Amino acid sequence: MPQITESTVAGAPAGEVWALLRDFAAIGDWHPALPPAEIEDGPADRVGCVRIFPLAGGHRETLVALDDQQRKIAFTFADHAAGLPVRSYASSITARPVTLTDQTYVEWSSQFDCDEADEDKVIAAVRDGVLVPGLKALEQRFGPARSAP
Repeated sequence: MPQITESTVAGAPAGEVWALLRDFAAIGDWHPALPPAEIEDGPADRVGCVRIFPLAGGHRETLVALDDQQRKIAFTFADHAAGLPVRSYASSITARPVTLTDQTYVEWSSQFDCDEADEDKVIAAVRDGVLVPGLKALEQRFGPARSAP
C-alpha cells in the first residue's frame, strides 16, 4: 500500500492555518486543483459527513477524523476518484506550530491501494496533482516560511 507524505511551512500561526484546514467544505476555496465542494449528512465539522464535488463528476469524500487538539483532519474516498485507479484511499492533513517563528508546519499524507502496474502513475498523480499544489497554495495564502530571529 503506497504512502505519500509531503510537507511545508506556512508563514502564519497554527491556529489561523488550522481554522482553514478544519473546514471540510472549504478545500475547493484554497486548493487550486479542486473545485468547490458541498457537504451532505451534517455540518462540515461532523465526523461522518460527506464532501461532494459536483464539478468533478460528483466525487465523494467522507470525513473520518477531526481533532482540534492535534489539529488533524482525515478523510477517505467514498467512491473512486475520477481518473485515479485507487482503492481504500485515506488522507490526513496535520497543522503543527513552529513555536520559534509562530508559523505552521503542515503535513499531508495519503495512502491507498492500487494495481502494481498503476502504482508509479498514481503516486505521481496524487503527489504532483493534489498534495504539492495544495501545500504550495497554503504557502501563498499564508506567506512563506521565515527564519528564526
